[in-house]
Amino acid sequence: MKKSNKLHIEPTLRQKAEDSLKHKSYDAGPQLSKADALKLIHELQVYQEELKMQNDELELAKKQVAESAASKYTQLYDFAPSGYFTLDRSGEIIMLNISGANLLGHERSLVLNTVFGYYISEETRPKFKFFLSKAFKSNKKETCEVELSGKDGEPTYVHLSAIASEADGECLLSAVDISEQKQAEEILFQSEKRLQQEVKDRTQELENLNLSILSELIKRKSSQKQLKKSLHDYKLLYAYLQKVREDERLSIARIIHDDLAQLLSTMKIELISWKESPDKLNPKSHDPVGSLLHLVEQSMNAVTSIIVELRPVLPGNMGLIPAIKHLFDEFQKRTGITCDIRIQEDNFSIDNESGYAIYRVIQEALTNIRNHSQASYVAAKISGTPSSFSITMRDNGIGVSQEKINDHRSFGIIGMRERIAGMKGSITFKGIDGKGTSIHLKVPVAKINEE
Repeated sequence: MKKSNKLHIEPTLRQKAEDSLKHKSYDAGPQLSKADALKLIHELQVYQEELKMQNDELELAKKQVAESAASKYTQLYDFAPSGYFTLDRSGEIIMLNISGANLLGHERSLVLNTVFGYYISEETRPKFKFFLSKAFKSNKKETCEVELSGKDGEPTYVHLSAIASEADGECLLSAVDISEQKQAEEILFQSEKRLQQEVKDRTQELENLNLSILSELIKRKSSQKQLKKSLHDYKLLYAYLQKVREDERLSIARIIHDDLAQLLSTMKIELISWKESPDKLNPKSHDPVGSLLHLVEQSMNAVTSIIVELRPVLPGNMGLIPAIKHLFDEFQKRTGITCDIRIQEDNFSIDNESGYAIYRVIQEALTNIRNHSQASYVAAKISGTPSSFSITMRDNGIGVSQEKINDHRSFGIIGMRERIAGMKGSITFKGIDGKGTSIHLKVPVAKINEE
């Protein structure tokens, strides 16, 4: 190689020297002696050898520079952070650097002459084939992102950039590991997803809170409305109780006037006539003492009737069931409505207050039958066990309507419900149009006794 360079350079320098001498004129000068001629020849040979050595040094320096540049390029190529590949049209790897081999997870010698698509996941392999085909057709820089199948099962995401040379039939490909970027994107995506879910959940919580507040407002408005209605009902109830009280007073006054007052007046007349003319009285035709005793007995009965009307004599004296039977008997006498009372069981005990409350409820029921039902017959079935007392009443009247049962102005029904609720019992009303009304009452007497 050096000899070839010398043969190429020396004629060129000689030719330049000869051309330079042609344009110069010089004197031939004196003739040289043989010794001078030999000396001159020696000098020329030394000079020629120096030129040869300089030329060899230049060639060596050129070679060293070329080798150094090639070494630096090789180092830059092999140890570049990105993977570099040279592929043919089929995708076979012709050349690659160390970073590229590391990306594929194999030694460089094992990767050479293998198909690049083999190392790409099945999901992104069609995408890579389209990308490589497009790079060879366009001769422009093309990019795409694919997933490499790692040896340890963990995928590696890479960004590919390629430019193909139509003349060489080769494609220069660079691959940059973007797995961390993908992970960061996934973390960001999950964070955004979680944030969206939190926003959604918080929004739902706020909506639920708004609904709860709205529901609470509706309940409060309903409570306020119910309170106003209750106040109105209490006013009506108060007026009703006042009327009931006046009616009771009127009833008692009527009993006193019609019975007791007349009896007392008769007694007074008897006593006056006896006082004014005691001699005229004929004991055989008229017994004044016996007559007075009879009037006193009638007066006592009238007083007893008034007392019973004001406060019935109940359990402590005659028991709840006998008092109820007496109530039905008196009701039948006063109204002419036939009463049929049947007792299934009579095995219970009850305190006076509870018995009195039950008595008043039955009394109110009979009052409603008398005033509103237009009935001619009433049946009652009583059952008293150690744990509860119950009574079912049915009439054959016109039947109370459901609207009347639920009417807030039905004070009699309201009073009955309140009395039974105070004893933790239950009472139901059911009316059938044209067939009558039934009332069922049940009270847990065991709980009452425990209290």
